Order: sequence, then C-alpha cells, then structure tokens
Amino acid sequence: MTLHPDDLAAHYERLADDFEESWAHSPAFVTWMNRCIGIRLALRPGDRAADIGCGSGLYARSMAEHAVTVVCVDPSTKMLAKLPTRPSLVPVRASIEDLAEGAVQLPHAGRLDAVLAKDVIHHARDVPMALRTLAALLAPGGRLVIVTWPLRIDYPLFGKAVEQHERAYIDPDDMARVLTDCGLRVEVTCERYHLSIAKEQWLAWVANRFMSLLCAFDDDELAEGLTEIDARYPGPVIEFEGRFVFTCASGQEDVSRG
Repeated sequence: MTLHPDDLAAHYERLADDFEESWAHSPAFVTWMNRCIGIRLALRPGDRAADIGCGSGLYARSMAEHAVTVVCVDPSTKMLAKLPTRPSLVPVRASIEDLAEGAVQLPHAGRLDAVLAKDVIHHARDVPMALRTLAALLAPGGRLVIVTWPLRIDYPLFGKAVEQHERAYIDPDDMARVLTDCGLRVEVTCERYHLSIAKEQWLAWVANRFMSLLCAFDDDELAEGLTEIDARYPGPVIEFEGRFVFTCASGQEDVSRG
C-alpha cells in the first residue's frame, strides 16, 4: 500500500512525539545503523549531503558530524521540529513525491555529494521516477544509499501485515537497473542485526501503527493481529533478526575538474 502524500504526512505527524522511542529503543542499534550508513556514504569534510525522509534526524545527526551541510527532508512539520538546531542541518518540508514532481527544489540539488533514503522509497507512487529524482540530486562522484527491507522479513508482525509488505515489496534488482540507466554504479548488500524488545512495548508500538504498512488495517484487523503476535511469542521478550538491504549507487567523478 502506498499512502497518499497527505495521509503519509498525517501518519508521521501523529507519530512524531513517540518516534524516537520506537525506532531508537536500542542506542546500540542506532549506532550500528549509523555505522552501516556511514561506511557506504563515505562522507568527507566539506561534503554536502541530504537525508530524504529524515524523520526526527536519527541518522542526519550522525551525517552532520562529517558533512558541512545535511539537507533534512520530511513531509512532517512535527518531525522536522525534532531536529537539533544546528547550522549544518537544513530542514525542508517535502515528500519524495514533491521532489519527483518538481514541487519542491532542494538546496544544492544536482550538487550533493551524498544522499540517504532510508525506509522511504516504498512511499513513492512512481518508484522509477523517484529513483531518477534521487540520482539527479547527486554531484559528479556523489553517493546514494537506499535502505529497505528484504522480501522475507523476520519482524514479529501478524500474517496479514507480512503479506502486505510482500505485496508492496520493491526489488533491489529493479532499483539497480533504474539507477544503472542513470549512469550510476550500483552495489546491493544485506546486513543483519539481532534485536530484543519487551513484548509489551512491541505490542504497544504495533497498536499505534508505528510502521506505515500497518495503516492498511482497521481497528478490528489490528486487534486480531495483536492477538496473533501475542500467541506466537509467549514470553515477555521478543527476539528477532532485523535484516536491511543497502542499495548503493555512485557516480563517475568529473575528470574535467581541476
């Protein structure tokens, strides 16, 4: 399911106050993810970067430790309000659809050295157009990192939610073909991280529809799903493997410079 941009913005507006509690439940996980992203973005002093779908800036903050500027893009005003007040973090209220359709122009568009798009590409109604838009943001030699889930996920969700994810799945090989056609070199890799979460907390997050895919279900369907999860994981703690796909694209350096 792809949410309408207005519905997507409303979804994250509602989640903004508790967003970091749910996604940053483990500081070690955030540190690990920032390391995975940082290795691939290879930010250097003086680089200009962007975090598309930045949320409250969990990953943009780390990027700003290396880049001179990080353009922080999100459709939620409340999410952007969570960003630290730093000259290096430049908030822009926009969805990936706004960028693809040209409704919003980013600072340094076409001259960005690094672009991160984590958990955002599935929100695009026209994925190839969104990918071409992201590619066009890059300077010569720029790096693009797209983070998604694999087709088969181990997250403790109910069966219908897993099926919903699989229906909406975007194949990294398809993304790679589009980005290759944009003149970029592409590499797809997968990383995994072991997660451990109190079941009570996890059920509360699911009940709050902390993942956008859960917006596909009404209250009755969600209640049934919560019962299913509760029965499948009888103990007080849920443990599972979080797996993440990194589609990394890079452009050719401009040999005419210098």
